[in-house]
Formats: sequence, C-alpha cells, structure tokens
Amino acid sequence: MHKKLVALLCFGLMITIAGCGASNPPTTPVTGQVKYDGEALEGATVTLTPEAGSADTRTASGITDADGNFTLTTIFSDGQSADGILPGSYSVRITKLEAVETLDGDALLGDPGEGDPSAAYEASVMQMSEDGENAGPESLINEAFGAYAELDNWKNKVEITAGGEAGAAASATLTITLQDNGSGEVTLQ
Repeated sequence: MHKKLVALLCFGLMITIAGCGASNPPTTPVTGQVKYDGEALEGATVTLTPEAGSADTRTASGITDADGNFTLTTIFSDGQSADGILPGSYSVRITKLEAVETLDGDALLGDPGEGDPSAAYEASVMQMSEDGENAGPESLINEAFGAYAELDNWKNKVEITAGGEAGAAASATLTITLQDNGSGEVTLQ
C-alpha cells in the first residue's frame, strides 16, 4: 500500500511539472501573397529561415492557396505550433515541386499474383539520377527562389519585428513577386 501511495504521488508530481513548463514566446502574425510572372502562385511553400546570428528564432512556413495567399506558422521544439513568426532577420525561400506519387510498401514488394514482382522496384530505380541518388521531384518554378542566399536578382531578406512593440506593427504582410527569369523581391508592409 505504501508503494502505491508513493507511486501515485510521484505520478502526480510529474504531471504537475509537465503542466508548468515554460510557454513559447509570442509570435508576430505574418500573411502575404506570392505572384509568379504576374499571376497568383498556388501550391507553393513559403519558408522563412533565420539568418545566421539571429538568436532565439525558428523557421516558419506556409502554403499558398489558389489566390497565392499564405499564413506563416512556426513549430516549436515542444511540438506546439503558432500562427506567425518570432522577431528576427530571415531569408525567404519559395519552392513549388511537382507532385510525386509514392509507392506504399505493398506496391514496392509487388503482388505475387500480378506477374513480375520487381516491376515497382524497377520503376523506383528509374527515378534515380545517374549517380544513384533519387533526383526527387522537379521544381515547377525557377530554382533560384529556393536559395538561402540573396542573389543579384532575388532580394529575399526580411526583418520581422515583434508585434506590440512601440512603433512595431501588430502583424506583417509580405508581398512576394517572382519572375521566371529568376528575379524577384520580397517587400514587407
């Protein structure tokens, strides 16, 4: 009986400690729109990656809708997520990849009653590049926009300030304009 009481008290203490953990810092809501050659870019991933030296920041991302609009979300190390982004300096990356059909385990092994069981395996090998690496899905936009570095024609640096600070906006809006030739710009409003 004594052991059960001690175990129950320990369990209660663990729950109390876990429930009293530090909360995540507040984020600044960030929305925006991506246009590619003047048209809304649907299905693109917008990722803001902290610049080197930006302490206490995390990557945030969002997916564009049919009108090219997105909302950034930050995922914290404790698994919690919040709409918005932490204040800091960021590189903006835009990617849009060709959808690739994945094979489930049964398809990879093949159906013994369906002829050659290695057909699915051979199909997956054909998707590999000459050096044996999986080439991955093809980019549907200029690959320059997926770069971390600011390129001559791709101005992808932005500074996000904390919402609610004196003189700072309570939210931020990004306008991202991209051209097929690899030129583009991110503006913060």
